[in-house]
Amino acid sequence: MKLALIHPQIIRGSGVENFLIEFAKRLASAGHELTYITSLTTPEIGALLPGRWELLPRLRGSATARMWYFNRLAPRAAQAAGVDLSIGFGRTTLQDVHRNGTGCHRLYGNLLPFWQRYSVKHLYELHLERRLYAGKGTAKFVSSSARVAAQLQGVYGTDGESFRMLSPPVETQLFRPAENRANTREIYCRKLQTDATKPVLLFVSLSHRRRGLEPLLEAMAQIDATLWIVGKSLSPGMRDKIKRLGIASRIRIVPVTSNLVELYQSADWFVHPTQYDAFSNTVLQSMACGLPGIISVMDGAVDHVRNGENGLMLYHPQQPQELAARIQEALAFDATTWQSLSTAARETVLPMTWERHMQEWAELFEE
Repeated sequence: MKLALIHPQIIRGSGVENFLIEFAKRLASAGHELTYITSLTTPEIGALLPGRWELLPRLRGSATARMWYFNRLAPRAAQAAGVDLSIGFGRTTLQDVHRNGTGCHRLYGNLLPFWQRYSVKHLYELHLERRLYAGKGTAKFVSSSARVAAQLQGVYGTDGESFRMLSPPVETQLFRPAENRANTREIYCRKLQTDATKPVLLFVSLSHRRRGLEPLLEAMAQIDATLWIVGKSLSPGMRDKIKRLGIASRIRIVPVTSNLVELYQSADWFVHPTQYDAFSNTVLQSMACGLPGIISVMDGAVDHVRNGENGLMLYHPQQPQELAARIQEALAFDATTWQSLSTAARETVLPMTWERHMQEWAELFEE
């Protein structure tokens, strides 16, 4: 089949872009003829992905103008390429199939600072989202989460029959429990100068405010545990908060370049109090490593969490008291219960392979 993959930039970066690159490689391996419609890529990606490239002009300056221009040119390029099916991954409104990787922008926008909610860029993104889901330019929508699909249907009145739920694949050969967890944990605790006799909580984020680090820090004042924070550096305000709470001795800042697999293998609980996420890969990655999590219901990945069986759900992620109580509940589990949760977490994601994911796409192509 001749397929067009549409996204403003095909580079290694966000989760959407990294997914697109691997997805394209597997489509090409399956024998599909691919056309990439984009405004930005790199020589490395161009050499990696077989197929035809349509590099559209990229406007300088305004990000809003770039969105408008790409959305205007991309459908014409797909039509001119003579493809059987076009698949969009970004803020484009006309394609045969759109794969949602960012959730509902209308709901996410409610979490932005007041001044950002009325920026030209944000308002235009809302306009494009409405055209996409309330218009007739796209026939099918692929969502990673039933929760996100329901949100979009509720906000825009989109026909539920036009949605397909395809859970993201997990590299379970890479993300797997340690062969000797006790040894791995001891090594990492020593490396991070962490008291190995205390429980270790793991928080992974490139957007600390949205992912709920502030209420987590407040909860930490009530918990006798160590918190490893993986991601971007903390703001001065966040560092001051840690000092004021008196928890600096139990906080470790871990560079994003660290081995995430070994961190998953070494921690005792994955804590994810996000305010909103379409579907965090970190949730499935941690589960694949046998690390049970305390997962916010505001993340689409919670579709795969069974409360008390393979993890715990967090219903009000912005409330430090509830977060502290949930963490204390988790830390009170004995070793046998923890191991049961760990085993169930990995077993949950084992079927979520790339092979299964591509088969689900193949079935969608045939519809």
